Amino acid sequence: MARKDDFDWLDDPFDEKKAAREQAQAATSGGTKIALGCGCLAVVVGIVVLLIFVGINMIDVLAS
Repeated sequence: MARKDDFDWLDDPFDEKKAAREQAQAATSGGTKIALGCGCLAVVVGIVVLLIFVGINMIDVLAS
């Protein structure tokens, strides 16, 4: 059983400097955010183009 005076100073959950370092490491950089945004935009545009293509083909099939 752990005593009250057994405190792990290396893994202090209230260490503000350590928390700031970890947050800075976990933060997404600007380039990564831009790449992620462009990828999402490309997927949305691809889905819209695919839906338009399917719609045109359905009109063609129904017209014949």
